[in-house]
Amino acid sequence: MADDRDDFDGIDISGPWGGVRIGSGMRPNWDALDSDGDPEYRRIRRKVRRRLNFFRNAALFVFIVGGLALLDGVTGGGWWVQWVAIIWGAFIGLEFFTTFIGPSFWGKEAEERMVRREMERRRGRASIVPDRDDSPPKA
Repeated sequence: MADDRDDFDGIDISGPWGGVRIGSGMRPNWDALDSDGDPEYRRIRRKVRRRLNFFRNAALFVFIVGGLALLDGVTGGGWWVQWVAIIWGAFIGLEFFTTFIGPSFWGKEAEERMVRREMERRRGRASIVPDRDDSPPKA
């Protein structure tokens, strides 16, 4: 089985009999891009990877469910593909929520907002409206 520092990027199936690797063979050297170990860069990279993963999964969903719908229509079945689409679509919807909507409710930014509001409340400067820029518009 490949360790975290392995340069292989793809599917790695290992067992007592040996193993099989399917994929491109090489992955980008992220350490070279992130040589100083910047945690902000790593956090943003994880966020981008989650979004790209969602788009890949959504495209795979459309492709496979569309193919299954064609197959179901050609064979004259009882539209069993709708159950596949509903169940898989629910998982895609959950992934959409956790990737795009969820972090604004319970992510790091939400935590920082809540801490800032609590600090202001304890200091006696409670604000009911969200923070906004009150500076005059720039010409």
